[in-house]
Amino acid sequence: MRCFIAIRVAENIKSQAAQVQNRLSDLPMTCKFVEPENMHITMSFLGDADETRTKDVIAALDSICAGYKKFEAEASGLKMIPSASYIRVLAIDISDPAGSLDRLSKDIKNKIGGDVKPPHLTLCRVKSLADKQRVLSGLAGLKNASLGKSAVESVCLIKSELRITGPVYTIVHESRLR
Repeated sequence: MRCFIAIRVAENIKSQAAQVQNRLSDLPMTCKFVEPENMHITMSFLGDADETRTKDVIAALDSICAGYKKFEAEASGLKMIPSASYIRVLAIDISDPAGSLDRLSKDIKNKIGGDVKPPHLTLCRVKSLADKQRVLSGLAGLKNASLGKSAVESVCLIKSELRITGPVYTIVHESRLR
C-alpha cells in the first residue's frame, strides 16, 4: 500500500488553512488544493510498503511515540517548496518552541526512514505560474500567516489511495504520545 506518516491537525487550523487557500486562488497560477479533510502535518512519505514493512513501521512508531509527551505545535509562515525561484508546493510551516516536533521528525527519519521533510501542512501543489512576479507579491502578503495552534497527541500511519477525484486517506494505525 502507498502510505505516509503524519499528524492530524485541529479543525481550527484546517479552517484557517482554507481561508489562506481562498486568498491563493486569486493569484495567477494553476494549482491543486489539498481538501480540508485531507490536511495533515507531513512527517515522512514512505511510498509503497508491503505487510511486513507496515508492521515494522507500526512497531517503530509506537516505540518512538512512547518517548514523547503531548505538546502543542504552531502553524505559521508560508513556505515555498523547494524554493521561491522554483515553486512546486505551497505549505504552512509547523513548529513548537520546545523543539519536540523537530526531535520527533528526526526520530522518524532515523528509525523508520522514508522521504522526510521539515514538518509542514501542504496547501497546494503548483502546476504553473502565469505571472511569477504577481504570485510572489501575493505570497509576500501571506509570508507571516498565522493559523493558530494544534495539540499533537498522536502520529498516524496513513494509507493513500489515488483516485481520479483525488486521494483518499485512511488511518491504518495511530500511535499515541504519553
